[in-house]
Amino acid sequence: MNATNTASQKQQRRGALVLVLMMLSTFLVCSLSASADFLLPIPSGEAIFMEGDLLIDTSHCNQGYIMAKHEPNDKALKLRLSCGKASLSYDFTADGQYEVFPLQLGSGKYKIEVFQQASGRKYKPLVDTTIEVDISDETLPFTVPNQYVDYNADSDAVIKSIELCHGLENDFDKYQAIYRYMANHMIYDFDKARKVSTGYLPVVDDVLYEQKGICFDLSALMAAMLRTQGIPTQLVIGYADKIYHAWNLVYLDGVWYRCDITSDIMCMDISRYTTERYY
Repeated sequence: MNATNTASQKQQRRGALVLVLMMLSTFLVCSLSASADFLLPIPSGEAIFMEGDLLIDTSHCNQGYIMAKHEPNDKALKLRLSCGKASLSYDFTADGQYEVFPLQLGSGKYKIEVFQQASGRKYKPLVDTTIEVDISDETLPFTVPNQYVDYNADSDAVIKSIELCHGLENDFDKYQAIYRYMANHMIYDFDKARKVSTGYLPVVDDVLYEQKGICFDLSALMAAMLRTQGIPTQLVIGYADKIYHAWNLVYLDGVWYRCDITSDIMCMDISRYTTERYY
């Protein structure tokens, strides 16, 4: 009887200890999150364009992004944003969830077009509308997640960034902490580079977990962790000499600095970068 009671008491104490540890862990994560400076897009519904099952929220266009969603559909969708002579196209996932599209082309009149698959590679226009955008700070589009640099408050990449930069106060020190982590823990995934298909988008938490990726993956993870710290960071796609490549531009002390974590990890000697697009 005494032995049974003792075992029961020990089990209760262990249970209580586990509960305390879980509460402490939750407290630490919440405390770290409170110290982060990252911004998350919000579909506030203040400025909405609707067309059938398509909804476009432009409420925060002056903060450098729009949001859009379409109910599940078996037809592929594409979204195109144009400003002046420049335009950027995206594969639009029709899964009923909001996607974020940056307005990285700056202030001006944006044309928003959505096309729906008619058959095969043929698409028909679904939406054609325009909005006036006045972005007060050119860095704003590069401080929030988007389709290419996708993360949220619960992302492992966000938690890792907060952990790495805890206690650091200036952006350069935070950049250095994240850069060192990437340089010391990440490797290039040659096998994935051979197999990657058109339309591929990085999943930053997968890259963090696997600790490897192609240049696109590594640049997306770098951008996600830096943006978590409120550091504007571009994901740039173009050419490093003659190689199709992805890298970052990081905004520190009022200047954009190039950071090519992939070339640093692989000890690549690149003489010229040519930008094709950036997110």
